[in-house]
This record gives sequence, structure tokens and C-alpha cells, in this order.
Amino acid sequence: MRKAVVTGASGFIGAALVGALARDGVSVIACSRRKTKAGGCESVELDVREPDALDSLLDDKTTLFHMAGHTSVAGSVKEPLFDFEANVSATLNVLESVRNTGARLIFPSSPAVFAPGQSLPLTETAVKRPSSPYGAAKLACEGYVQAYHACYGVDARIARIFNVYGPGMTRFAIYDFWRKISRNRERIEILGDGEQIRDYLYLDDAAQAMITIAEIGEPGEDYNVASGIPVRTADLARQVAACMGTRDINLTTLGRSFPGDIGKWYADVRKLTSLGFEATISLQDGLATTISAFESAHTTGDHLNEARA
Repeated sequence: MRKAVVTGASGFIGAALVGALARDGVSVIACSRRKTKAGGCESVELDVREPDALDSLLDDKTTLFHMAGHTSVAGSVKEPLFDFEANVSATLNVLESVRNTGARLIFPSSPAVFAPGQSLPLTETAVKRPSSPYGAAKLACEGYVQAYHACYGVDARIARIFNVYGPGMTRFAIYDFWRKISRNRERIEILGDGEQIRDYLYLDDAAQAMITIAEIGEPGEDYNVASGIPVRTADLARQVAACMGTRDINLTTLGRSFPGDIGKWYADVRKLTSLGFEATISLQDGLATTISAFESAHTTGDHLNEARA
């Protein structure tokens, strides 16, 4: 891989992917709807919801990482039509550009495509029956990606990304726990019953997993991108508190969550590791680095700019 284009390059994972590709010596074009810092790489402002927006940037030597999209389950429940436009319609435009230019596509999906209540860990062949508009949109995109591969011979691969964390995140559980504990170091409330299960992959490892899929994966295949290590939400909250120097925090569960939330999931990652990928950052080390970055950003006020981005 010598040339790559990354949409959604100003996003949490997209920005990390741009950096990882550049460090590997790949010529990267970072695309975003707004001006973005691309670490010395070329950057382009464009909106993939517009047909043919990518055509001039792609050729048959290019790998396109389509990281742009709407990534909120709760937001999709509130605005399903917006979620459809940002995910399904945009991805169809991207697929047409790939078909027209011969580029390779790496599409990031989500475990929200899976049916709740299945045996864990979830393999790539687990039953897919989404419980949110976001999951439905991602499943529709997966279907179109596979159809374009089957009908047109498009080299497209699916990276089904589970929970990713690291410096720069401004939402989701780990950030939310840090924010709450910063305000009250004696007590924290968490959604649900605390028995929710997730697995967590550090940001740099997630970027490397996607590069591995691009370089070694098979066209038309899907790969779970995760650590494969289950973590209870209550335990995660206590680990975040411990990183902040608070080991005896009182944890209260609210017994409810947001519509579309899935109680328990973690991934079977054998298909990904068969490509030679191996995560390098443990949850303990990754949390320590992430919480330290949160604290540093809070001190300088950078978290306010990130939250508005």
C-alpha cells in the first residue's frame, strides 16, 4: 500500500489512522467536511454525501478507508433519516467512486448489526438483526459492500469495529466515567445494571488492525476488530476510578439505558489474528495513557475544542 485516502479524517479513529499510515510511509490524503490538521499529509475538504466527491482522488493504486459517517446509536434513534443519509447514502456514493476508479475499499462497520442475546463471543457469522437505526444502516452498508464485490468485482473489505478508546475521545463510556469522577470522586452513576459486557481495543491497535486488513485481508471478507477480552461495565468504571487515584468509589446503577443499546457483546477475533494482527496495548496500560491525556487536555482547555469539533 503506497497511497491511501481516509474519509472522516478529523474523527477519532480517522485521525489516528491517518497518522499510522503516514508513519508507515504511505502517501495519505485526509478528507473531511471541515478543515483538519493532517500531520503534514495532504488534506481535502469534501462531503461524501455528494456523488463523485472522491473520484478525482482515487485510482487503482489507492486504498480508501471510508471512516466518515454518523456514529451514535442514540442519535440514530432520534434522527433515523439523518443517520440513513450520513451512512447508507454516503456509502453508496463511496462504492460508486470505488467502482468507477478501481480503488480498494476498507469499510468500518459496527457490532450494532448483531442480534442481541447471542452466544458470546460473537463471530463474523453470528446472526445479524440490528436493534437500532444505526445498526440497520451499518448492516445495509455491509450488504451493499458485499454486493458490489459480488456484482462488480470491487475489492472491498469490512472491518467491524467494536469498542475503541484512547486519547482524543470525547464521548462513550470511558470518557463519560472520567468526566463524572472528575466532578465527584466519591460516587458515580452508570447506565444499566453494571453487568453490560464490552471489549475494548486501544486506538493505535485499532488503526493497525485496519491497515492489516487492507494489506493482508481478503476481498469480500469481513473481520471483527476488537480485543476479544470481555469487560463488565462496572469493572471498567472502577478501573477508570483507580487510574484517577480513587479506588473505593461508590458505584450506583440506574437500571436503564438508552433505546437501541445492546447489553452484552464481545468479539471472536480469530479471523483477524489469523492475518498476523496482535494487539499490543493492554486495557490497564491503555486506560492509564488515556486518562492522563484527558487530564492534560482538561488542564489546557483542549477538551473544550475537541468536544465542539
